Amino acid sequence: MSFAKKFNTVKVQFTHEPNDNTPFAKPSELVAMNGIDTTYTLKGCYINKKGLYGNEPVLITDTHFVNTPSHLIEVIQTVLKDENSIKLINANKVGFKFYEYENKYGQQFGVEWVDLK
Repeated sequence: MSFAKKFNTVKVQFTHEPNDNTPFAKPSELVAMNGIDTTYTLKGCYINKKGLYGNEPVLITDTHFVNTPSHLIEVIQTVLKDENSIKLINANKVGFKFYEYENKYGQQFGVEWVDLK
């Protein structure tokens, strides 16, 4: 692919538009509300550059903005640069669920990606 073709094209964007009062939620809050086995459809994602602890990855569902662990920053950055990934998300083919683990800070929740049909 030529340089001009690569950088002069319009990038694919997420089509989901959350409403103005969509709340933020921690993984622990969603697990408390819906259980650990719930699969959420991913509607979009971004990096919050004004997070309390620096850059924070955020996943978007139908109902919430979900603050996720900072170790997902590289994954989210890769997704945002990948046209096919964004198309799959727009087609409701990507989901995620939480898994539980413990570290020196106590109980934590990680994100496991799910391919949706």
